[in-house]
Amino acid sequence: MKLTVFQFEGTPEELDASEALRALTGHGHASKELPGKTGRVEGVAGWVPGVAEEGQETVRRLLERGPAAELFVTFLRETTQWPQVGVHGIKRKNSEPGEPYDYSRYLRLRKQGSQLGGFAYVYAERSSINLRLNYTEQELQAMRVGSARVLTTGNREYRVSVDLTGRTSLDEALRLARIAYDAT
Repeated sequence: MKLTVFQFEGTPEELDASEALRALTGHGHASKELPGKTGRVEGVAGWVPGVAEEGQETVRRLLERGPAAELFVTFLRETTQWPQVGVHGIKRKNSEPGEPYDYSRYLRLRKQGSQLGGFAYVYAERSSINLRLNYTEQELQAMRVGSARVLTTGNREYRVSVDLTGRTSLDEALRLARIAYDAT
């Protein structure tokens, strides 16, 4: 099976499916240098884990501007492997019935079947994660979470936020996301 890798500049290139999988997941050694200025695979369906095909292009464009796109994709890759997790675009308040979801601001991670809504709202352009947790700074410090901050505005149920800046912040975001996931 061959997958076509589209570039924003240049011509498409075909890769063996196992090559594309290794490149996407970072597991194993890919024998080909992938096209594109950033070294990322551009235009491959499913590259942004969990995001519907209709939102792939929009989210990839946002990731291009984001400070930590690889960490953001790793966060999605991990959380979408948890049972019943769905990644959703947002339905605008004034949208007409049948209009597609909006993927341009943020994505909602939700445990399917939960009546509580999302356990995380994730912002590709900022590489930021807002979690359905209502902890204080002192509680986060007691948990030894140094990369999270408590938001003072917005929905009070989603007050813990982590900006992805490195492996530590990613690990802490995943740890907190699991707590939020388990509570929903």
